[in-house]
Order: sequence, then structure tokens, then C-alpha cells
Amino acid sequence: MTATVATQRTPRVSGVRVAQQTLLHGLRTDSLLIRGVEGSDITRFTFNRRTAYVLKHPDYVDHVLHGAVDRYHKSIEYELLRSVVGVSLFTDEDESWRAHRMILNPVLAKRHLTSVFELMLGPIETFMERLDNGSNRIEVDMTQAMTELTLDVVGSALFGHGMADLARRIGPSVTDGLRAAERATRLMLLANPPVWLVRLLAGVVDRAPALPPPIGRLHQIMRTIDRMVWDVIHDRRAHPSDAEDVLGLLLSVQDENGEPLPLRRVRDEAATFLLAGHETTANALSWMWYLLALNPDARARMLAEVDAVLGDRRPGFDDVAKLPWTSACVQEAMRVFSPAWVLPRRCIKDDVIAGHRIRRGSTILIPINSLHHDERFWPEPEVFDPTRFLPENVKSHHRSAYLPFGGGRRVCIGKSFALIEATLVTALMSRQFVYDLAPGHPVEPEATLTLRPRYGLKMIARRRGVSTSDMAAAA
Repeated sequence: MTATVATQRTPRVSGVRVAQQTLLHGLRTDSLLIRGVEGSDITRFTFNRRTAYVLKHPDYVDHVLHGAVDRYHKSIEYELLRSVVGVSLFTDEDESWRAHRMILNPVLAKRHLTSVFELMLGPIETFMERLDNGSNRIEVDMTQAMTELTLDVVGSALFGHGMADLARRIGPSVTDGLRAAERATRLMLLANPPVWLVRLLAGVVDRAPALPPPIGRLHQIMRTIDRMVWDVIHDRRAHPSDAEDVLGLLLSVQDENGEPLPLRRVRDEAATFLLAGHETTANALSWMWYLLALNPDARARMLAEVDAVLGDRRPGFDDVAKLPWTSACVQEAMRVFSPAWVLPRRCIKDDVIAGHRIRRGSTILIPINSLHHDERFWPEPEVFDPTRFLPENVKSHHRSAYLPFGGGRRVCIGKSFALIEATLVTALMSRQFVYDLAPGHPVEPEATLTLRPRYGLKMIARRRGVSTSDMAAAA
């Protein structure tokens, strides 16, 4: 599908229309910015000296993420994240990225995930104890609950102790911050500022003593998290231990010369793991509970699997592999509502994709949500069908038609951790309760930096063995 000579005329949409729609209505999964030209797998638009290409075929995406990966960097919008989390695998590039990826790959390898598994279990069990107030019917804001729970789980795996108090404090501000970041991303997409200006403004914001909301709240969150991360790092350095949490692994790794990671890099990787790691998993779990509520047969099969594999005993690491349907429910939810819904890249060297010339400096937009709903690659794409992700079916999918964790050599290093965490949360939360959508609650996706439920997800935790009619009679 990839040619070395430009032979095709790329279909275009009006850059002015794209800009107008984006400014007025924000980023949306169904916007002209993402849809491009109907019937074409590649679309071009230009606005304010910035040319962008939307790729809607996995072969074209494969070229960017695999075949010609050295011709593409992350787009300028990642400078916003770089100003927040620093230089980590998520924001780094070129030889620095390659060297650090090689050093850090073992940190989240299976042999180390077994050691942090116990650290993941504790916060989930505590969450369930707090949720279960003895009632047969408990109202739950599932989006908020999953945000707090995943931050607690990731914090425990990272630092060896949970972060429940911090999670409850910053939860609402995270939503405000993500919406503010969406507006900033929207403006950057259209204003096309140079990298040096973005970095200058980010530095000014970082040093500002006070900022207006919602940026001010996000700023305070980041300062709180930054202080906490540095305090833990300095304490661990002053009092070395054999702790097998992720921070301990980050402090123990060495490069080919036997040198440890600089403490600043340890801080940046830890902050990235904490923030990016909890937000995407929280949204994946929220959408999964919603989809299971709409698909009782799939939910019943998941409950039967959890009962058969775990019963009432405490799970071990090897049990996760024995829950293929539960894991498939998580993965199918990430297809239907992918938390990472668009992947932007910047071309750093002239390229050709399937005969279409891509000039240096152009932006590439990979609409993950659109790829996940393309009936050419996913039969009946609007149907929630976890069988797509059972072990015997996974390899039948085009590798670049499913991208909840990105793809290629820059695939998220925390992918295995996230899937284990989400499967474990699903199983443990399902032993006592099923979760139904609260009647009349509106559900609408909101495209911020991640795809989240705009109004949260108000759900009812119903004790297993108690029917909805029994609850209605009791009420």
C-alpha cells in the first residue's frame, strides 16, 4: 500500500471549515477534522500554514507507526504534556527515547509485574470494603470511583503505598484540567505556534505563583504531585530498601555503562506512570461497566468465569490468565470507546504514503476511534462483542486497526500493567455486585485528551442474588 513516488492527488477538505467547526464545537470524534473526505482513506487540509493529513486505513497507519517510524515524531501538542510530566518515554524522541526504552523495558516485564501484583490487590480490596455499606442497592458515580481507584492502584504499584486520600482530593480537578487541556490543544492545532514559543509559555505557566481556574487548579494539582513524587524519591534514596515497587525498579536500573537513571528522569517517568497510567485505565473501566450494563449476556458470562476461577479466594498473579472473557470485555470496551481516541504525529522527513506526498512539517492525525468503528475491519462495529479478543481471535485483526495503547515500537510500555489491572479490578468488583446504569442518566462521550463520559456515569451497584424487582419492592 505504500509507494516511494508521489502519484496520487490527495482529497482535501476546507481548512477554514475545519477551523471554524473546531473553534465552535471543540474536538469531537465525529468532526470534520477527524472524518475527512467520505470514501477516502487519506484527507488533507491546511489552515494557518499548517497542513494535516487524516489517515483512515490501517495500512497507512502501519507505515507511520512501523515502516517509516523514524520519519515521524510526536506532534507539537505533546509539548503541553512535556511541560507537565517532563521528559519521559511518553514525550521523548530519537536516540534518547531508544536508549531509555531499552533500559526501562525490563521494569514492566512479566517477572516484575508478578512482584507488584500484590501492591495492586490491596487498594482494590480496600475500595470494595468502602463501597459495601451493607445495602443491596448502592449508588455509584462510576467515573469518579474508577478515577480514584486506578490512581490508588497505580500509586501503590509505583510507591508501595496507596494514594486514596490524594485521589479523592484531586479527582474533580482532573476533569477540569483535562477540559482546559482540550481547549489548549484546540488552539494549538489552529494557531500553529513554533515549538520554542510553546516551551516558553509552558515555562512561564510553571513558574507563575497564581493562575485563574481551571488552569490554576491543574497547576496546583501538578505542584502537589511533583512535591509528593520528589519527597518519595528523596526518602527512598536516603533510606534504601529492597522494595519491589516500580519506583524501586526505576532507581535500580542502569545503562550500558553501569550508570543509574538521573533522578530527574526517575521523577519524570514516575509522574508519567502516575498520571497517564490511571486516567486511561479509569476511562476504559468506566466505559466497560456501561457496556456490560447494556449487554447482560456478556456480563453473565463474565460473572460465571469469575465465579469459576476465583470463587471466594484471594486471586494470584496466574489467575489473570485464566480470565480470558473478563480480559476480552475490557479490550472490547477499549475498541468501542477508546480512551486514547486520536494519535497525532509530525513528519520530520519528506515521505510518501500510498502515492500521497507527505511533506516535512506536516501533521498526521490517526483517528483511533474511527479505525475502531470501520466495518471493513470490524464486522458490526457498533456491537459489543468480546469474542473478538478471545486468545484464538486476537491475531485475526490488523495490528494497526486496534490502537488503544498506540502501536509500533512506541506502543505504551504500561500496556501489560494496564490490562492486568483492569482485569483484576473487573473480577474483584464483580464478586459481590453487578452494576446497572441509573435510570434516566445521560451518557455522551466527551473528547478531551482522553474519551470520557461527559456527565460521568451514575450507576447502581446491585448485590448479586438480589433482582431488580426485589429492590423495587423493598423501595
